[in-house]
Amino acid sequence: MKFVFLFLVLILLFNQNSLNGKVYKGAEYRTKAAFTYGRFEARFKPANREGVVSSFFTYHEISSSANWNEIDIEFIGRYSNNIQFNTITGGQKNYVRSNYLAFDPYIDFHTYAFEWTPDYIAWFVDGEEVYRQTGDFIQTVFREQKIMMNIWNPVYTSWVGYWSDEFLPARSYYDWVSYSSYTPGSGSSGTNNNFTLQWKDDFDSWDQSRWEKATHTFSGNLADFVQENAVFQDGYLVLCLTDENNTGFTDNKPPAILWARENFDNTVIVKFSEEIDKTSAEKISNFSIPGVQITNAVLSEDKKNVLLSTQNYDQNITYNVIVNNIYDDESTPNKMGLKAKTVNQINELTFPIMINTGGAASGNFITDQEFGSSVEYGYLN
Repeated sequence: MKFVFLFLVLILLFNQNSLNGKVYKGAEYRTKAAFTYGRFEARFKPANREGVVSSFFTYHEISSSANWNEIDIEFIGRYSNNIQFNTITGGQKNYVRSNYLAFDPYIDFHTYAFEWTPDYIAWFVDGEEVYRQTGDFIQTVFREQKIMMNIWNPVYTSWVGYWSDEFLPARSYYDWVSYSSYTPGSGSSGTNNNFTLQWKDDFDSWDQSRWEKATHTFSGNLADFVQENAVFQDGYLVLCLTDENNTGFTDNKPPAILWARENFDNTVIVKFSEEIDKTSAEKISNFSIPGVQITNAVLSEDKKNVLLSTQNYDQNITYNVIVNNIYDDESTPNKMGLKAKTVNQINELTFPIMINTGGAASGNFITDQEFGSSVEYGYLN
């Protein structure tokens, strides 16, 4: 897979005052104060949606890109085992790292942090350092920065994948955020105990002395940030991405089938647009494939895929899977009515596989292609 992330968090806060022109509404939560150096930490669960960015970062508010200072943690919903780190310096120069995770970050909460000092910037996952940047460019990251979190849907499909209205609503959940100042030689936390805890917010409510809800947008963002979409629910800060008519912690949409695909062992995966209810998802009678006996239905850990086990499945036949009475995982569930989807068939490959990377088929090399639910191989930009 190719990970080419050409466009990152673009926070153009100036000359962006109109909030009525975009049909999608996102959210951004940000400190009123700005900080220079320290350890910035959050426990959160990002939104599991292709085409969506969930973030935790610091940013220096600018009037010119020459003064750009930004440090990012970003989750791109199309990748199930990946986290993106980035430092952005003057002239909007990016130092990007796409980092593998040994777990699916969308299933449960994890703690993510970064340390910013005059000599290095380091990122942490569940208290363990996973990546560090040093070098001359670190010396240019010295401007005070605000702590921010946001959720938005970029226009850049090569970065985040393909957006669909079926993904609405999308939500990222934040349990807490903390800030520790950089106090080398006299701290009690962080690397070499060089940091001192200043505050921690558990998000039981909106502390308006510390935080504000943003009301702006920027180039490349399909959404406006609105205050209604930064919600406090059940002890969490929830940042919501919605349409313009259903803002806040609201879900009136039933789940949809995105695709269905057969496997070599004659199982069939049915992919849904959102997290669904386990009871309805694992009820065999809610699924049928004409001419095929379904023997079992198992919901995946991320609650978006159902694996159907079958008997008398013939891979030479193109089937439809018919689905009914599936509920989403909301406190007040929405029910999907009768729907059908053609099952994508396997295109068997002959090993060894030789791909003409970046080009068309040539000789014994097969063509490069974008990966999707109907192909066996390909790239994700």
